[in-house]
Amino acid sequence: MRVICVFFWLFVLCVPIGVLAGQAFTLQAGAFPQRMADRYTTAHGLPGKRVTAIKVDGDAVFVETEGGQAVFENGRWQRLEASRKVDFAAMRLPEPPPGKRVLSVAQGPDKRIWVVTDAGAFRREGGKYVPVTKPTSYLTRQPPVNVDAEFTCVAVDRMGHVWFGTDSGLAATDGKNWWNVIDGSRGLPYEEVTCLTFGRDGEFWVGTTQGVCRYTASGRWQYYWGPRYLPGNHVHAIALDREGAAWVATDGGVARLYDKTMTLAQKAAHYEEITRKRHNRYGFVTGCLLKKPGDPEAGVIHEASDNDGLWTAVYVAAQSFRYATTKDSEARASARKSMWAMLDLVRYTGIPGFPARAIIRKNEKDVTGYDPEETVRVRGETDKIWFTSPVDPEVLCKGDTSSDEMDGHYFAWYVYHELVADAAEKAEIARVVRACTDHILRNDLTLVGHTGRKTRWGVWHPRFINDDPTWWEERGLNALEILCFLKVAEHICQEPRYGARYRELIEKHHYLLNTVDQKVTQLGWHLVNHSDDQMAFMMYYCLLQLEKDPDIRRVLLQSLERSWKIERPEASPFFNFVYGALTGNPCDAEAAVFALQDWPWELIEWQMRGTHRSDVTLLHAPLGGRVRVQTAVALPPSERRLMRWNGNPYQPDGGTPNGESEEDGSAWLMPYWMGRYHRLFTER
Repeated sequence: MRVICVFFWLFVLCVPIGVLAGQAFTLQAGAFPQRMADRYTTAHGLPGKRVTAIKVDGDAVFVETEGGQAVFENGRWQRLEASRKVDFAAMRLPEPPPGKRVLSVAQGPDKRIWVVTDAGAFRREGGKYVPVTKPTSYLTRQPPVNVDAEFTCVAVDRMGHVWFGTDSGLAATDGKNWWNVIDGSRGLPYEEVTCLTFGRDGEFWVGTTQGVCRYTASGRWQYYWGPRYLPGNHVHAIALDREGAAWVATDGGVARLYDKTMTLAQKAAHYEEITRKRHNRYGFVTGCLLKKPGDPEAGVIHEASDNDGLWTAVYVAAQSFRYATTKDSEARASARKSMWAMLDLVRYTGIPGFPARAIIRKNEKDVTGYDPEETVRVRGETDKIWFTSPVDPEVLCKGDTSSDEMDGHYFAWYVYHELVADAAEKAEIARVVRACTDHILRNDLTLVGHTGRKTRWGVWHPRFINDDPTWWEERGLNALEILCFLKVAEHICQEPRYGARYRELIEKHHYLLNTVDQKVTQLGWHLVNHSDDQMAFMMYYCLLQLEKDPDIRRVLLQSLERSWKIERPEASPFFNFVYGALTGNPCDAEAAVFALQDWPWELIEWQMRGTHRSDVTLLHAPLGGRVRVQTAVALPPSERRLMRWNGNPYQPDGGTPNGESEEDGSAWLMPYWMGRYHRLFTER
């Protein structure tokens, strides 16, 4: 035994700690339930918009609409023939209960009948209807039911517990005056309940006047609201099919809500297909407009955006991490195509080292974004943003390039150079990096475009970020940016002069110390300028991979630690995985993987709302001359508007009313492949 112990400890001491830690603690992500929704309206054959009742019988789904009854069979809706007319009543009562209208009926395993009418809730006992009374005090050590709550529906589970829906939540009882109240304070997303039904494995579905609440078998509430899930938000009835899917009758049509078991790799393939099919314009990757709102298959209009370089950079990084992880030749080809598109942004301006925000070929069709009258004011001067390329008169370039764009370029150059590029590509990237870095240095640490003046945000000189109080918010981030640019340039170009300027900014202008507080907060909120957060973490990733000096790393790690602690509640896979990759510390990988799993299947910019929710605490604060409303806790990705990592996850409302646009998959794909590459999680 002693010999075995000696060999064990020799093995432990000789194997690098990171290897053991990676083997022992790397999170393994298995298959998960992806939230899905099929939506049906009169455009799909329903005879009426408002659907008031629904019933599942085998493989057929029957509905009652304002225009008559219909059935869903063999994948389509058709009006129901008179000979097949369906009775949607839950059961026939022996005699009418009190009230003018029966709202809901249920029977328990003890055969007792429970009824909700417009006159209240009743149980049938001894041949008569007995009113259900609500506990109204804590004398019985139970939560009181709102005395003004009106009963709206009833259901009985297999244990005999009676569940009442009310206009202020749920109230469950054993039928003997013991109650359990579930409202917003206990996680119910919306309290004005209209119907409820029990599913498998302890889950149940709750219809409301504002969407569907689902209590899952894992003990979590999910909320379905808006056109991402429902054709209408007022829910009249819910029925479950044999697969556990919920068929939901709404005031706008029918929805089928269900889970599809899949892996993150399968989800990645889905987003790859969407991006390749609709979002790749000559290698530039960004969002697009939909010719028919809500229907990507009907055609798209590409957008030459303000940030084509930045968003394409995210895609380049995603494909680079993918290639480094899988050695898939398709990933390499995709990364290469988009990297060369980014290099074209520099080439077509005709200004050595100055990249355009976007370029458009004059003969391109189905592209929006070009506005010849678009202007910007810099130093009191009004400049036209778009200009004709001096390299090719058939190409239009968008100027006023920002620091955001430069961050994206340096990030993509570095990641592609390290993980994908061959010798020839490394030489070309070095040439462009040298030109862009020299351009910034030559213009006194500013970015100067086709007008001969600095752009609005391309500013890194000490006289601005150190000495000009109007730039105090940018001080930390811009210091971090220019240090990163110089470090990347020194590494890729192998020229010590960039390192010398890097150290000069640290030693003479306290740029390293500037980075410590790069994340600006206001009024105790950590929610200001999420675009800066995305840029900062790109810069952290490059800079801390390259910087080896322990005295410099000590300060940079303080900056990263502070920034990540502020961002940590967002559970962002990108922020978390950057932190984990750079520090080796626990990075909430489980929360990051959950966010990847929870990301909506569709990338359409559907309208989402959260201000009306019962389970959400709203914060109000004056900001920028107006009152800003945000949630105290970030909503999960599936229940907020679709956004990149520059978006505000605490924003309760957002999106487009009819799904007029679609995002590409890069915002998801980049942290997914980054996490896999750095083995912060693996897939079973």
